[in-house]
Amino acid sequence: MLCFLRGMAFVPFLLVTWSSAAFIISYVVAVLSGHVNPFLPYISDTGTTPPESGIFGFMINFSAFLGAATMYTRYKIVQKQNQTCYFSTPVFNLVSLVLGLVGCFGMGIVANFQLEWNPREKDYVYHVVSAICEWTVAFGFIFYFLTFIQDFQSVTLRISTEINGDI
Repeated sequence: MLCFLRGMAFVPFLLVTWSSAAFIISYVVAVLSGHVNPFLPYISDTGTTPPESGIFGFMINFSAFLGAATMYTRYKIVQKQNQTCYFSTPVFNLVSLVLGLVGCFGMGIVANFQLEWNPREKDYVYHVVSAICEWTVAFGFIFYFLTFIQDFQSVTLRISTEINGDI
């Protein structure tokens, strides 16, 4: 059985896969449409012009949702681990959750408000270094969530409903 299909491990796996696809698909569409230079464009430039802006916005919004689900699940895992042994300070766990959710909210803002930045003169070296850093941060963030898969494998989602009163 694949490791990402056990327990809740599909959540960070789907987050990584979907977010990577969001960057790659919007890049490919932007290059094919002639909206960006194929050599190291800014990620933000690959999602500023239609049609790639719509694709980028939709996919990053869903990534933000998956990120929030991942953050909350991680919060609950650490909370449960603290019941049996001291794993992390509960306050630090809560602060981590809040910061993660703020980051996911920021992703939603980035997805919905694309701005095109057109400087009069582009410094080529600055552009290359900046673009490399931007892509490294984006994929570093994405692959960081791959480290959650092992923890999420032992977690299951249980939903229960209860009806009170007459129907």
